[in-house]
Amino acid sequence: MVTTTRTIIEEYTHRRPRSAELHARAARVLPNGVTHDKRWLRPYPAYITEAHGGYKRDVDGNELIDFVMGHGALLLGHGHPAVTEAVARQVPLGSHLGGSHELEIEWAEAVARLMPSVEKVRFTSSGTEATQMAIRLARAHTGRPKLLKLHGHFHGWHDAVTKTQAPPYDRQSVPGVPKPVSDQTLSVSADVGAVEDALRRDPEIAALILEPSGAGYAAVPLPEGFLAAVRELTSRYGALLIFDEVVTGFRWAPGGAQERYGIHPDLTTLAKILAGGLSGGAVAGPNVVMDLLEHTEDAARDADRRVVHQGTFNANPLSAAAGVACLRVVADEAPGAIAQVLALRLRIGINERLERLNVSGCAWGDSSICHVLLGVAVGNRTAGDLLRPDLPPEILKTKGSNRRLAWLLGLAMANEGVDLFAGSAIVSAVHTEQDIDHTLDAFERCIHRLQAEGEVAER
Repeated sequence: MVTTTRTIIEEYTHRRPRSAELHARAARVLPNGVTHDKRWLRPYPAYITEAHGGYKRDVDGNELIDFVMGHGALLLGHGHPAVTEAVARQVPLGSHLGGSHELEIEWAEAVARLMPSVEKVRFTSSGTEATQMAIRLARAHTGRPKLLKLHGHFHGWHDAVTKTQAPPYDRQSVPGVPKPVSDQTLSVSADVGAVEDALRRDPEIAALILEPSGAGYAAVPLPEGFLAAVRELTSRYGALLIFDEVVTGFRWAPGGAQERYGIHPDLTTLAKILAGGLSGGAVAGPNVVMDLLEHTEDAARDADRRVVHQGTFNANPLSAAAGVACLRVVADEAPGAIAQVLALRLRIGINERLERLNVSGCAWGDSSICHVLLGVAVGNRTAGDLLRPDLPPEILKTKGSNRRLAWLLGLAMANEGVDLFAGSAIVSAVHTEQDIDHTLDAFERCIHRLQAEGEVAER
């Protein structure tokens, strides 16, 4: 509990002098002193030394309940025994064998068992690589050059998907991406009519790619019936449907969003939980598409049709060992169910406290995700409203227009021993009810601090 006359920012810096030193050093050799855009934080990020279960510790000795959870990769928490033991067994046997190995078969078999639409799997080193390959496969399969995506949906950082990741959605240029390349990607709102209109007007669309959770891992929920509708539309117009299940895979259900909703995509992209906390991604789907990766005896035919794919660290034995161990655990519905119940407890608790304190904002989300927004008036914050706040998509995607307020909330929560991920909490199976209750008490104290500093007013 923070009891001090310092401001939120002053308290943050007071508690983290060693992190300040490391950040000054990092800024000399790393842009902004970070290696991922989401880790950039003013005045500087905390530098972490160790993590166990649902907690981590920074270089200044601050203990944190961790709701970043490896950017969503750690449904089982830090250092899960089964994953740790599998990796430890493999390390002395080799981290890169430069050849095929049995673990990659076991890993692919586990994915195919869990994912309803999957017959074959090709591993990559990241989710970005997975979506890049899926789009190339879709183009090769259909003979069409263009990609259709939805406003606000995130699919990594390669050229084909950087367009309209965040508002304003009418912006056509992306720094570093040539306009002719960007023009091959079309983007529409998550509206069935808009998707049908795009598919009808442009017969060059190879695929529709989307987050089946809605944009920003359920920050902007999809309309009811949307997935079933676009499944029918893409089939009708000869385009493939790509589910980007980098976040939802093994989290929304053991078989991902496609299992939960009963909708089978033509291709699925995976990462995060897939590799148990190590680096790893995959493209998965039916033979009719995945076989475009296969060599045949006809070299000339391969040159015309086969999709080329390499990757030095694809299915490396350490990631494969971690992935096999992790998927064995998550195949049981219990880990995901535990995390979902805890996340619901957190969402309900935040809304109850905001209502009691008469402060504008809400918590919402799906599965084991909790998004938090302050400073925006929301209607009735009851359990029935937790999935779909009645707010514009742009507000939900950015978690409100008051970036200062969101930033200060993150600092204040860190001062209280809670680490959020860009204004959200990604809950794991190893968090506890006590962790959630501590977080709710910390959140209420943070609201009082924000009120005392004139950043938050009553409605």
